[in-house]
Amino acid sequence: MIDTSGTDQTAAQPLLTARAEQVSAELAAQDACWSSGWTRRTFLAGAGMVGVAALGSQLVSTRAAYGATTTGNTLITIFLRGAADGLRILVPTGAELGGNYLRSVRANLVPAEAELLPLAGSAGWALNKSLSPLLPYWSTGELAFVPAVSAQGISRSHFQAQQCLERGSDTATTGWLDRALSQLGPGTTFRAVAQGSAAPASFTGEQAKLVMNSLKSFSFPGWDGVAPRSETAIRTLYRGLAGPLGEDVPTTLAALATAGTAQTKAGPRNGASYPSGNFSTAMADLATLLRAEVGMQVATVDVGGWDTHTDEAGDLDRNLASAAKTLDAFLTDLGPQRRKRVTIAVVTEFGRRVQVNASGGTDHGHGSVLWLLGGGLSKAAVHGAWTPLSASTLDSGDVPGLNSAFDVFGELAQKRLGVGRVDTLFPGLGFSPLGVARVG
Repeated sequence: MIDTSGTDQTAAQPLLTARAEQVSAELAAQDACWSSGWTRRTFLAGAGMVGVAALGSQLVSTRAAYGATTTGNTLITIFLRGAADGLRILVPTGAELGGNYLRSVRANLVPAEAELLPLAGSAGWALNKSLSPLLPYWSTGELAFVPAVSAQGISRSHFQAQQCLERGSDTATTGWLDRALSQLGPGTTFRAVAQGSAAPASFTGEQAKLVMNSLKSFSFPGWDGVAPRSETAIRTLYRGLAGPLGEDVPTTLAALATAGTAQTKAGPRNGASYPSGNFSTAMADLATLLRAEVGMQVATVDVGGWDTHTDEAGDLDRNLASAAKTLDAFLTDLGPQRRKRVTIAVVTEFGRRVQVNASGGTDHGHGSVLWLLGGGLSKAAVHGAWTPLSASTLDSGDVPGLNSAFDVFGELAQKRLGVGRVDTLFPGLGFSPLGVARVG
């Protein structure tokens, strides 16, 4: 393979074109070598003539099993990395929820009445006004929340809490979404997609997944005139080869082709307008793939920047406003019918302390809030248990973890994806669904 890392692209293109032509000639010789019958010896003889074999290492970044296309539901988990403050996202305003106590201990972090959006029928809950783009989905039954959320085994360490939440326990060695995929059985190459530079811990395990920074960049490397010939060379080189490369290279090339077809139809629909940023790019890509019906069952997206030890009111509200605009654009992009088969869970590793700190922020806490959006929700509601906030009801100064994130995940997996056994997803834990979702 020719290294052009230090070469001007314009100057390198003729050299690469010539090399691609040489590869084509060598493949013709390989065909002649194989024409009398395939053997390992003749394969090795042919492979030795092809100089683009190293390109395969750029393509095979995942073990991808290709199966029948599914037209079922999709679960998207969005992880707000850094521990988002649930008490400034979903605010208990009424006295019966502990709103008066909350204002007495964090007055500067509780939005003013004019900055709150009351949730009809919720008996005193209100949204931070920064989430106003999402409020219409409350009216359509496509928005719900679970406050006081935590999970067994979670500490106040970012890394430990994230790992525990994504693996489904503090002892599991694989991710809970990987175990869900195992129950669901074979699917398409795009059955599980992680938007980002690496797969999250929830995907750890043997099941097939795709990891991509963006749909636009998920393509065969090379310039026009070179990439198609190189792809043909790679495809031919690995034909008939047993073992992982013989399976993964053709599958990856098929995935690249599917992504390329989807990309030709990219672009927001239904008047959707995405803000700038990586989160928007990721959600726009998922919308494109969902419209292309590539058989996506689960997807994950990471969003960083939620650790608000200082100036929380400004930083958190800016993050919320951007996230709300992105999620609204995504749901608008899909349209009312397509999003009926898409359920979104927005999670974070833990909540923040109830009391404000000296820097206008909050430190690591316990119970937080989980958002649910899209299709398949039972109703617009604030689900689960809640103890009115007071000095005596806090857990060492934090919102107690009254509702298990694993119960929510398990219910979504069971009712929306069709997973049968929740106990395998979250080993050693009981399952008490909160009624957040419906089957269908």
